[in-house]
Amino acid sequence: MIPYELHLALRYLRFHRGRTFLSLITLISVAGVTVGTAALVVALSLMNGFVEDFRNRILTGSAHLQAMRALDAPSGATFDGIAGVEADPGVEAVAPVLFTHSMIVSQGDRQSYGEIYGIDPVSHARVLAADAPTRGALALLSASGASGRDPIVLGEKLSESLGAFVGDTVRVVVPKVTLSPFAPIPRSRVFEVVAVYSSDYFEQDATRAYIGLGAAQALLAAPGSLSHLEIRVRDLARLDEVKTRLRGVLGPPWVVVDLIEFNQVFIKALNEERMYLFLAIWLIVVVASLNIVSTLVLMVMDKIKDIGTLTAMGARPGGIAATFLLQGAVIGLAGTAMGLALGAFLAWFLDRYEVLALDPNVYYLSHVRFLVRPMDLLKAGAMAMGTSLLATIYPALKAATLDPVEAIRYE
Repeated sequence: MIPYELHLALRYLRFHRGRTFLSLITLISVAGVTVGTAALVVALSLMNGFVEDFRNRILTGSAHLQAMRALDAPSGATFDGIAGVEADPGVEAVAPVLFTHSMIVSQGDRQSYGEIYGIDPVSHARVLAADAPTRGALALLSASGASGRDPIVLGEKLSESLGAFVGDTVRVVVPKVTLSPFAPIPRSRVFEVVAVYSSDYFEQDATRAYIGLGAAQALLAAPGSLSHLEIRVRDLARLDEVKTRLRGVLGPPWVVVDLIEFNQVFIKALNEERMYLFLAIWLIVVVASLNIVSTLVLMVMDKIKDIGTLTAMGARPGGIAATFLLQGAVIGLAGTAMGLALGAFLAWFLDRYEVLALDPNVYYLSHVRFLVRPMDLLKAGAMAMGTSLLATIYPALKAATLDPVEAIRYE
């Protein structure tokens, strides 16, 4: 049997001739909650899309783990434990890297800061994803350039800032000197540009250049030296497990980090922006809930006679309050359910058909991505329902405290 509180709440929400104004206000309240909830879902999906795209680009264009030499390690430290890392059952591939900062000078005397990565092209290709955009370009490091000089591969933006393209030569100057009878001379070497790559990651494309590992060791006069290892794991779900094991295998002065940790500042900024955007859009739900307050207050004023009659017949104040709480809950539930469905559909539609296109030359994305997650639907639904229920408290208490004698005196 349906409790009388729920029966009355549903009855008061029906359309009645002569009370179209209250019915219209009720519809507006439901629509407000629907729009606010849908906006929450779309906003969360938008930020999910940005974060997920960034994570995918990191994990596609680079290795999953990096084993780096600690800052206090000797500058000429060598590493002979690659076999131990490769022996781990969770490791798929390992590639040695020698990193250095540099100044790159083109033939036209244009200069730019560059991050030089000395790599072994064969082993490095194994730590990258099969669809990594840099794989084809890095394979060209295996052979010398047409001029016979050592090859170098430049990022697209770095190439443009230098005005150096395939076939041109550049001089790489590193922060290390060679002593001469006259003065210390910065170490440098001329390389031929054999390829230009685009990783769709602006910071990398604007600063990074690749050369052969042997050429990097010769440039730095550091034979056998490495700065870090890049490691690809077999199963990303066990990334933390493999990372913990490798930390124990390597020991000091080597530390193992994953690339999400390596870029945690940027990802943290995205997550904070996601939270602030969620709170800003939540204000739409708050405004919609004010409509619920006004709807229920008007309903209480319209039902004064009914409230007085029920009270005189023995209805408790709690039952009267429950009637209007349930009425507000029904409004909130209907609006929340429709809002979740509308928001999920809009996010799917905008992502599936790439409605919000972007200029890839300006942004690293061709379109704005949206990603709907079940947990975000639960969060948005809980926030909308919670706000709607809070909005019913004042009107319900107002109805519960009405004096039955005063309520029916003039009826």
